[in-house]
Amino acid sequence: MANTMLDDALKDVTKFFEAPTDILKARDFASAEKIKLLQQWELDLRQLLVASEENMAGEGQGDTAAKLQAVRACLGELGVESKEEAGAPNKAGGGDLP
Repeated sequence: MANTMLDDALKDVTKFFEAPTDILKARDFASAEKIKLLQQWELDLRQLLVASEENMAGEGQGDTAAKLQAVRACLGELGVESKEEAGAPNKAGGGDLP
């Protein structure tokens, strides 16, 4: 897949995929690209959770935790260790995400 499509998807993963499992099913992305997309989605969701804790929640905040669990499950299927298991140093999950 062309890098421009990956770059566009990384800007807002939810515009390209309705559910994290849709990324796993996507045939146009290699495993490493799927991991990048899921990690970006995880970071976005963690930032929404932090914003919610700071009373800055936006629209559609109700299912953020469930979506985060789904993203982490998909990352697990691709062999990526969960941040909680690795001991994330902060609420956003650490500094190794894009």
